[in-house]
Amino acid sequence: MTEIEKQLLADLDYGKITLEEFHNWFPVDLENDSIYIRNEIGEAISRGDFNSLEKAISLIWLSGNPSKITDLLNELLINPNHKSHLRIEKTLQVIKSPTTVPYVKKALETNFDYLQYTFSNDEVLAKWFSWLLAEIGTEEAINLIREYSNSPNEGIKKEMLYHLKRIGSNKQPDPTSIKGTINRTNDNNPWFWPI
Repeated sequence: MTEIEKQLLADLDYGKITLEEFHNWFPVDLENDSIYIRNEIGEAISRGDFNSLEKAISLIWLSGNPSKITDLLNELLINPNHKSHLRIEKTLQVIKSPTTVPYVKKALETNFDYLQYTFSNDEVLAKWFSWLLAEIGTEEAINLIREYSNSPNEGIKKEMLYHLKRIGSNKQPDPTSIKGTINRTNDNNPWFWPI
């Protein structure tokens, strides 16, 4: 990333320029050039440069369509060399890609060692991933919830059991989405209808 690009990012962060100005002045069309974003993130990772990596990661959301690089977001979800994990998890929750499930499994296998910077307990961290799996809603995602509902880690176990109860543990998952599998107490009340 050039010094001009870094300065534009800083100016945007500090509110010195608007998002529209940023996009007009940034020398790369972030909306259409995911290769640039991939290269910047890859270079920062290979250099072990935390600050550059955080700046490069911010380009993902500035691109306007993070779903174009879901594979990269999946990798970043388990990469310990940055502090954007929650935002990445939330983005993946919106994308709902089945390709994310193996990465969630890897995250759960780490005992969250790489997320200690958040100062969150295991139950809070498990909540991130249980919601992500529930939003993905595929059979593989729900089976992973089931698997970790038996975890010896009480925080993980509690969150996974919550989602099993929420989605109805005996129901077969929808192969494309969790919508429609949520137990509703009153089908005629729109407050209980799925989104």
